[in-house]
Amino acid sequence: MATIVQPEDLFDLRPLAQPVSDGQRVYYVESLLDQQKNASQAAIYSVQLADGSDRRRWSPAGVSVNELALSPSHHYLAFSGVVDEHAQLFLVPLNGGAPEQITRGDADISQLNWEANADVLYFQTTTGAKKPEKLPSVQVVDKLQYKMNGRGILPQGLTYQCIRYQCASRDQSVVLERDEPFTVTDANAQGLLFDTQRLPEDEHDFSEGVYWHPFDGTAERLINAQLPAGSFGLGQLAADGQHVLMWGQDNHIPNVSQFHAWLGNLTTGELTDLTAPRDVEVGDMLAIDSQQRQSGKFLAWLTHNTFLTLENEHGRLNLMSQSLDGDAQPHPLLAGDRAITDFSVVDEETIVFAETTMTSVSRLKALNVATGDERDLINPNAVYEAKHALVVGQRFTFKGAANWDIEGWYFPPVTAAAKHPAVLYVHGGPQVDFGYGFYHEIQFLAGQGYGVIAINPRGGNSYGQDFETAVIGHYGEGDFEDLMLGTDAALQLDPTIAADQLCVTGGSYGGFMTNWIETHTTRFAAAVTQRSISNWISFYGTSDIGYFFTPWELKQDMSNIDVLWKFSPLAYVQNATTPILVLHGEEDLRCPTTQGEEFFVGLKEAGVETQLVLFPKSNHELSRSGLPNLRIERLNRINHWFQDHLPAKEEA
Repeated sequence: MATIVQPEDLFDLRPLAQPVSDGQRVYYVESLLDQQKNASQAAIYSVQLADGSDRRRWSPAGVSVNELALSPSHHYLAFSGVVDEHAQLFLVPLNGGAPEQITRGDADISQLNWEANADVLYFQTTTGAKKPEKLPSVQVVDKLQYKMNGRGILPQGLTYQCIRYQCASRDQSVVLERDEPFTVTDANAQGLLFDTQRLPEDEHDFSEGVYWHPFDGTAERLINAQLPAGSFGLGQLAADGQHVLMWGQDNHIPNVSQFHAWLGNLTTGELTDLTAPRDVEVGDMLAIDSQQRQSGKFLAWLTHNTFLTLENEHGRLNLMSQSLDGDAQPHPLLAGDRAITDFSVVDEETIVFAETTMTSVSRLKALNVATGDERDLINPNAVYEAKHALVVGQRFTFKGAANWDIEGWYFPPVTAAAKHPAVLYVHGGPQVDFGYGFYHEIQFLAGQGYGVIAINPRGGNSYGQDFETAVIGHYGEGDFEDLMLGTDAALQLDPTIAADQLCVTGGSYGGFMTNWIETHTTRFAAAVTQRSISNWISFYGTSDIGYFFTPWELKQDMSNIDVLWKFSPLAYVQNATTPILVLHGEEDLRCPTTQGEEFFVGLKEAGVETQLVLFPKSNHELSRSGLPNLRIERLNRINHWFQDHLPAKEEA
């Protein structure tokens, strides 16, 4: 008999990421949660490309890996790994030998990039960090962007460096140094590509550019100069050294303009949108809680005139191929009801990739580009998947607000009952989407006897620009109606759902919407709001993104607080009646802890049954990458709150 999913199963999941191959073996990062250390750990393994056999470990014990990079010559594997709380650089010769630790400083190493056609590695670090002081000292803030979720108060006075490391001579030299953060993405013997904020001194300008930094001392060039106000990154040099493949958007709608693939020309300055006129998003905005340490690379060169893009479409992550020939149409290389979570090009005939589905945590595969044949390499989650009762979501569509077509999935409970509760789960963002990936929390709830209703209301990603834009300035309007109509559609889909046993939960935007539902309807028996927004007025000045996200999403700033209050669930708290649990991380700077506290106080004043649970050492990412014991505690508290507040169930 299959076992139902439990919170502790988080320790059994093995997500895979960053696959690369030398044509003989595939190297990849495998993550796990370490129960003894109460932390996320990761190691590098490899298997044979031909058949997935001969699994070997390449990173040393006690070192948790962040990223890896394979040299173009296939002589070396470079990786960054945490030693004594700092990420250090390691190098492994692939013809034999143990990993060698190259750096030993007190600053983290990141962004590993090999020079094309040479055993020369580029990596990034910082200098100028203040030494820890014995006595407490003040922090002086003079910038609007002075803090960041997961990092706290941002350090000042740092110098950001890119260092070139010559493998043969072991020489190191600084090749790029700036006072503002930047990210190097590619390099050759003539120069390197990096992206950075274009006008760092303008705290209301959020344009980012891809720059070419030549090594001959001539001036740097902004590759996307034709669209300087856009946001561009992930630059990849073509084999000719003159063309640059980039990921970017024109920012015509702040925060929600679709990201496309673009081609820049270093010589002429010409910039071309390669994705237009298709109404699609290049990138990964899929809402799942099971993946770790993905490369974040959404495009790559397959040949000198063919490129690949990872595209988010109707809850899927597809890998598309497109030629630079003007009349050539893009076509899917990897599609279907799944998510391609990471990939890399071995050669023009072979791609290695990691994928997930609703019932598959993560597995490594190889694609023959010419034939389309896929070859399984390794699935470290096979035993777990075979032993557990995992539920495939049933896709359904319905007419939402203004008669729009809306998509959702219904996950039935593992154990059928004559009547059973159901949970409406609202995703965050709102510019993300539910879809075809393994979601541990949804599987846990289904195992506990709930049906789970996962809907992509207007405002979410993967359904086109107009769909994503529809929520701007309209929070709690059409999106709320979509969710209520979707709940009605789920009740029709499964008549065994007890209409008086509906629950609702969500985090971030999903927490805002849970608060909105709490104060605008009484149809739910219990609610759990997580890392939520309750008051847009206080959010404006306390969130790490408040001063720009609020005008972007609500089209309002502090000059019109009446409208901000109108959008705030706290304004309607006297209407609340549903018992609601308020969960918040104590170190959440995205939706600050005060948002949950304000709503809790309002609920108590309104006489609503409620409870506030604060998670120590936890930021906005608690449910995805928080401390393992607290992630488990969170899941148990959600389940217990629902169970304790559901009306008596009918006998089967």
